Amino acid sequence: MSNTETQNNLVVPSLTLPLDMKDSEGKMIKDIEAFKLFASISSTDDNGIIIDNVKKGDEIIIYDASGIASFRMSSMKLVKAVVGIANAIGTKALVYATDGAALPFTKAWNKALSSIGEAIDDGKIKHSRRDAYGCDPGSDDYAKNEGGLIVCMPKSKGAIYATDSYHLTGDTKNKGRREEYYSKKTKEKNAFFPCPEKGCRMSGIAEESGAAHILSFDDKFTDNCGAYTVGILVIRKHRPSGKSRNVIIDDIKSTPVSL
Repeated sequence: MSNTETQNNLVVPSLTLPLDMKDSEGKMIKDIEAFKLFASISSTDDNGIIIDNVKKGDEIIIYDASGIASFRMSSMKLVKAVVGIANAIGTKALVYATDGAALPFTKAWNKALSSIGEAIDDGKIKHSRRDAYGCDPGSDDYAKNEGGLIVCMPKSKGAIYATDSYHLTGDTKNKGRREEYYSKKTKEKNAFFPCPEKGCRMSGIAEESGAAHILSFDDKFTDNCGAYTVGILVIRKHRPSGKSRNVIIDDIKSTPVSL
């Protein structure tokens, strides 16, 4: 496989989490306990990213998110959302122990960001502007019906769109996307809206094994413009090392390769 083909396979729309991985020198790292993923999620892609082979009890954490997108009266060509493994931790070793070891991934990631950047015309991000958490950066109001991200855990059985059944309720506008404002169906499907405000969620525990979908929250993607850059952690429930959740989160967040 050529170097170009290898890079293209490192950042993809659909990613299957491996149980074991080879490091940059070809050594097998056994029993992966945590992953650091980077994703670029286009507001024009109604599929978003897919993270497969999530196991029951695994935790998905949104630890960083940036970008602004417009959800009305805009246009941008379809750009596929992509995700890649920026690093992973096994029971005894890192997959990428140095920045140099991670260089192939870094090149692939930067190439993906450049492609999305070329498609975005910043002048079109004017109407119904939302950051990744669903907040209007001009008014600081949170949106109930569209914008921002939705994380659909395996129990969702696929992507969730911004229909009436999934709109937020209550005082979302002023207090953020609190879990108490989720619709009944959103709760039933174990989905969540990342939001850093009090009473909101930045993570979810998989209630069953399968694939998670992360996408822009909308039901019409053809009049959107913009993308979100997202840092994601996947913490395996099964950790042979015996490390606690907090320790493994600190370890994987501090590894080489940063957004």
